[in-house]
Amino acid sequence: MDFFKIMDYVFWLPVFFWVLLYFWFYRCSFPLYLRKMVKKGKKWAVVPEKVSHRPSWVAKFRAKNFLFALLASLALSATVCWAFEKTDVCPAVYGLAATPVFLVFALVLYRIAMRRVSALFEAAYFLEYRKVRYQSERKGNFQNEADIHNRTIWSFTKKLRNAEAHRRFWKYLNAMAKTKKIPPDVYAETMYV
Repeated sequence: MDFFKIMDYVFWLPVFFWVLLYFWFYRCSFPLYLRKMVKKGKKWAVVPEKVSHRPSWVAKFRAKNFLFALLASLALSATVCWAFEKTDVCPAVYGLAATPVFLVFALVLYRIAMRRVSALFEAAYFLEYRKVRYQSERKGNFQNEADIHNRTIWSFTKKLRNAEAHRRFWKYLNAMAKTKKIPPDVYAETMYV
């Protein structure tokens, strides 16, 4: 068949599709996960403004997630069919039976990407939390935990919306999450206890 002759040259292409699928989950469809976390009451979850103002984005992202996962699964199943044809282990059509397994793998890949997104947002949120707490204690204005969390949510959301307006959302979020800056009083409390 002509299809299997083409696959001799592009059998590695499905790996590229899986990498693209991971980055699709991580960089594009993360608002679905953040929306779910907002409904659960997680304070660190902030849904970007560009998707929160469109009511139809949820259905579109879910459909695209399924479509892209199905395409990546079918591409890898085509490679399995090609391998079956080359080795004559069994008929090549049996390779399509691997598609449901690859769909489960796509679900695992989605969860890995969302775990990374949640870790990124949590780290950025707690940096902002430390800043707000340090600023309030520095002024001598000791607040209870609920007030500090409310102030943190407000400032964190404001900073992310500003970064999004300037098209630096991911750059700013990564910088916040990876910074090692700790206010001096917080450092002293943790080191000399």
